[in-house]
Amino acid sequence: MIEASLTVGGQLPLAIAMDDAATFDNFASVAAAGAALQSVRSLFDATESGCYLWGPTGVGKSHLLQAACHAHGHSALYFPLAELVDYPPDAVLQGCEASRLIAFDELDKVVGRPEWQVALFHAFNRQRDAGGNFLFAAHQSPAALSTLLPDLQSRLTSLPVFHIAAHDDHSLMELLRFRAARRGLDLSEEVLHYVIARAPRSSAQLLDLLDQLDSASLARARAITVPFINELKLLSQDR
Repeated sequence: MIEASLTVGGQLPLAIAMDDAATFDNFASVAAAGAALQSVRSLFDATESGCYLWGPTGVGKSHLLQAACHAHGHSALYFPLAELVDYPPDAVLQGCEASRLIAFDELDKVVGRPEWQVALFHAFNRQRDAGGNFLFAAHQSPAALSTLLPDLQSRLTSLPVFHIAAHDDHSLMELLRFRAARRGLDLSEEVLHYVIARAPRSSAQLLDLLDQLDSASLARARAITVPFINELKLLSQDR
């Protein structure tokens, strides 16, 4: 994990953790996520000033926001709002427009927090006026966040909006295949189908399973096969 320092009110430093594996090259562009990936990448060629991603947990929203921040380096700020909403918003966001990119994750967390909504509205305007880029991610579309400050909701709906749907079996299999290949693992179709039929439907849990399979394969100098997976007892065998 990479930690970025954020100072609140000039006094309280916050360690904002970002996954160092959350890069564009490590993102499995499957189904609707492909359009979102293209839009986020377009921030680098000035064809877009920002975009809004929404969808359920585990579809890659945070990955894309963090990938963009990694690519921008020190000229980007990543704000995981679930970790920040208990701090004074004006202090957290003070001067954020000095960064080329500001990325706000888990925007749903400001629902019911009017002080944060007002601060985000002003931060949006300052960033736009400074010619910077912005990214937002949430579980719901901006139109569905009906309790937001109307001016903030209007700003959000003005951005390109991309829905990233929940993974189905096919996209989970493609994700597993892609991440395995990134590790130099060539999983057979038999293994892929066997794992997807028995693994949790969460992409995070699926990738954690891949970590365990990779580690066990290296430790025991064994190829990842169905019998080997059964020996490890990492999956249910009753499907």
